[in-house]
Amino acid sequence: NLLAGIQGVLDLSDPRLPLDARHRMRLEYSLEEGKTLLGMARGLALGHSPDPGLAPWAEWKAALEGKLEPMSILFRCSIELVDMGADGTRWPVPGLVDWALAFTRQILPWVAPGPLRLEASVSPEAWILTWAGDVPIPLALRPDPPVDAPKNLPSFWLRATAESLGISIEKAPGGLVVRMARP
Repeated sequence: NLLAGIQGVLDLSDPRLPLDARHRMRLEYSLEEGKTLLGMARGLALGHSPDPGLAPWAEWKAALEGKLEPMSILFRCSIELVDMGADGTRWPVPGLVDWALAFTRQILPWVAPGPLRLEASVSPEAWILTWAGDVPIPLALRPDPPVDAPKNLPSFWLRATAESLGISIEKAPGGLVVRMARP
């Protein structure tokens, strides 16, 4: 993916001119996605994830929005992260930010051209993220994935990380609801 993304930017740009803003963003996104995939592979291979911590909602939101922005531009799909009662609480970092980013990338093909609305709320039992709309649970993340479910690094990482973080996914009338149990 990393090399294909870089090759795509090079193929679509004039080699005699500096990269324009759109091509620069595509290149930056490709590099970030490549680093993310390497991090996923490392986590799966070593069987560990980064030490968890908690951050105030505003910091957590800014971290996820910063990572979603290049994806939004590249796929021409606006993504809105909406506070539905999360303000004033502390959210898990970096695990849930990374997981939400990877999950969003998996469902983006069903949502584009968008917009995608991601709602954040909290209950005494869980942090809750809802990807609003009529989006199916990706095949590889269903409780009993079919034999033909994709077998790729992001799918394996999402499943393994969901299990280690206590994340559950369910299809609800309002969209896909993800819950991460609070301690």
